[in-house]
Amino acid sequence: SSIKVHCIFVGFCTDLNLHPHKMAAVEKFSSEYEPMVGKMRAAFDAGKTKDIAWRRRQLEGIHRMMVENHEAVTDATRKDLGGGKLRGLGEVSPGAAADQALAHLDDWTDEKWISGWISRCYTRPEPKGVVLIIAPWNFPFNLALMPLIPAIAAGNCVIIKPSEMNPTCAPLLQALVEKYLDSECIKVVQGALDETTALLKQRWDHIFYTGNGVVGRIVMRAAAEHLTPVTLELGGKSPVIIDETAQMDATCDRVSLVKWMNCGQICVAPDYVLVHESRAKEFVDRQKALVLKSFGDDPKACGEYGKIVNERHVDRVQKLIETAKGELICGGVAGIDRSARHIPPTIIYEPSMDSPLMQEEIFGPIMPIVPYKTLDDAIKIVNSKDMPLAFYMYSENSANIEKVLSNVSSGGACVNTSLEHILEEDAPFGGKGPSGMGSYHGKFGFDELSHTRTILRKSTLPGFRGAAFPLPIAAKPTPDFVYGIAVKMTLGVMPRGLKAFLRQHWVKRSFKLLLLAVAVGALASHGIPPWFL
Repeated sequence: SSIKVHCIFVGFCTDLNLHPHKMAAVEKFSSEYEPMVGKMRAAFDAGKTKDIAWRRRQLEGIHRMMVENHEAVTDATRKDLGGGKLRGLGEVSPGAAADQALAHLDDWTDEKWISGWISRCYTRPEPKGVVLIIAPWNFPFNLALMPLIPAIAAGNCVIIKPSEMNPTCAPLLQALVEKYLDSECIKVVQGALDETTALLKQRWDHIFYTGNGVVGRIVMRAAAEHLTPVTLELGGKSPVIIDETAQMDATCDRVSLVKWMNCGQICVAPDYVLVHESRAKEFVDRQKALVLKSFGDDPKACGEYGKIVNERHVDRVQKLIETAKGELICGGVAGIDRSARHIPPTIIYEPSMDSPLMQEEIFGPIMPIVPYKTLDDAIKIVNSKDMPLAFYMYSENSANIEKVLSNVSSGGACVNTSLEHILEEDAPFGGKGPSGMGSYHGKFGFDELSHTRTILRKSTLPGFRGAAFPLPIAAKPTPDFVYGIAVKMTLGVMPRGLKAFLRQHWVKRSFKLLLLAVAVGALASHGIPPWFL
């Protein structure tokens, strides 16, 4: 007998029949991983990773890893994914993120006071335990190390599973992790479907997966077996809306930059463009001109243009072009070289809305452009699809911007630019609904991979030794009127209208100003200058 498994790992669809020998391979790997995970859990239980000094050493190791090996990282990335040398900056940026974590580590790990003095309530961030990071192939170093940084800062042990679709980057990542980080608590496990399946059979304290929604569901099912929390960084069709007021110089450059970056193999790349019909021809003409300016007559010969990750993805993207219909503006199947993993920048005007191109996440160098009549029409198109990871609005009209932001939901959004919201290390990056759950970057990643533990320390000083509520006395039953008093103390006695009035923003602000004026007056009456405050 066989079990049919439909599995899509990071954009590559595989339809496998798992025969007994295949299942045996999974069991074999699982038996190997179980003691490995057990040893990491023992190291965690011994308190090794909870030591702040240990965390600092690992974060310093990541920074030093990138400082000393940025050339090797860039070269490996270009071998797997092509592109110019600046393509490597996206892969070495975890070094800067580690530096930021080092700068804030003391503050992040501090206990936070909530209330009280004699008896006090506070929170303490504590590590979750042993974390699994399943990384994708499109940014092989960045998307493996960026989740690792908050995992380390939070005090966890970590196993990283890089993508098998990075034959150059994955082995280098493992070699660097083994050289610069504590191999007892941080490991890299190589492999493909069998190995990943075996890893997901283990008990983890958190799983961090970056990829697509189909595998995200597989990860969630595996995590549910042990009630393991997950972070899912997925994707979707991230739309662009360009209204009639858009500043077209900025719009065209900013859309083009991110659309063709890494051959469109970015989870937040503009997937399709909705442009007001009055600006459609202008936008199409400018995009065609920018492709020529950026990559020349032969993008394949341009060193700045990247490659598709493998031949199977070339086939997938080619089918999207072939079935799109619409008007081909540039690129197309004629320029595809499968063995070179090359697909030219392709612009298609007015593709069929029912075509796979407009239904599936593209994750490749195709820009569908669709004109619209009214902003409501554009909003309707966007909302007819799954919630995207990113949304981009280009407009000079504040009312249009607010209308779209209020009616279109997404993981993150930009106004008059694309992608740049994910570059802000102090802001969260994550999806919503089908585009993911959880978020990270900076403090948000630390919180994601920590358990915020609430602690209340009750005083035992004289006069404070009673229980929270009076103990019952069998000989003296509690009178019924006590319940009425307790309810009023719990729900409040102030009239609702007065409460609503006092909650208004201007009332709160006026009260604060009044208190400030009283404080300044009191200081002045004692000859103390007001700047003392």
